[in-house]
Amino acid sequence: MSRRLVALLVALVMAAGGAVAATPDPVVVGWGKSPDVPQLAEAVDKNLWAAQNLAPQFVPFVTGRDAFEALIGGQLDLAIMAEFPAVVGAMRNAKFAVPAVLSAVTSIRVITKGPTGAQTLKELAGSKIGVPIGTNVHFLLAEALKQAGITAELVTVGPTDLLPSLLRGDIAAAMAFPSSYQGMKHALGAEYREIPLPGAAQFFILAASEKVATGNPDLIRRFLAALLEGETLVLKDPQEAQEADARYVGPAMSLDAIRASWPDYQFRIELDKPVLDLMVREGQWLHDAGFVKDGTASPELFSRYMLPGPLKSLAPDRVSLQ
Repeated sequence: MSRRLVALLVALVMAAGGAVAATPDPVVVGWGKSPDVPQLAEAVDKNLWAAQNLAPQFVPFVTGRDAFEALIGGQLDLAIMAEFPAVVGAMRNAKFAVPAVLSAVTSIRVITKGPTGAQTLKELAGSKIGVPIGTNVHFLLAEALKQAGITAELVTVGPTDLLPSLLRGDIAAAMAFPSSYQGMKHALGAEYREIPLPGAAQFFILAASEKVATGNPDLIRRFLAALLEGETLVLKDPQEAQEADARYVGPAMSLDAIRASWPDYQFRIELDKPVLDLMVREGQWLHDAGFVKDGTASPELFSRYMLPGPLKSLAPDRVSLQ
């Protein structure tokens, strides 16, 4: 065989090897058309995955609980959701890991209807408050009522029925998910009233399957690297980030609604003590209320589910949990 032919064959083999290496790694992620993590919307909008050699496939779920069940069932590599399903999973000894908090809603409220609607939590003592029972907003409401030293009649109302129930007068107030606030405000118009719950918060976390957490943490690191780049874009140009968020969610939420809700959020990828503290309180409440009979809520329990390595390798200052 001539040297020229050998050189040609070597070149072809090297080219083929390069093509294989350049093939993006697939990653199946549970996350719907939600505006709560604009870092991800920017990553999708600007294809920030390419630099990390990733090809994410996003699978929408109606609730974070459904996404979590798919994650621990092996249908997903990663899932984005509120922290509450992970609390239930940890209490039940499910197999998964939490590599990061992606964002937080820091303006939680109870919604009432004017002109005579209650304007303080104490005014709701003894009233009917509609809430999706057994959810994180149920916990936040129960905690706020306890702190205020009052009791109310909590009525089981599904998320889509809260506004009609409030309009009909079936309930005096509604404890809705934060993504519903702007829609309810628009529907109620001049009669919209809200009662803020100081100190209440909801986190959106990244959860990883046991297979990925133990067998391929670098996949998590690269996914987070793309989101961190997306976060830089969010902070650099919030107006453009809002538009990217609107393009991502499509008709699910208008640009005006996204802009109006923007101040309610903190967009910072981290893994720190506030989320751990909240998970412990939620776990204790779940146990005391009889929603989960297994497990004992403690910092030690939930710390075992934290996976700080991937984020710490990218941004050590954002990790305060071991």
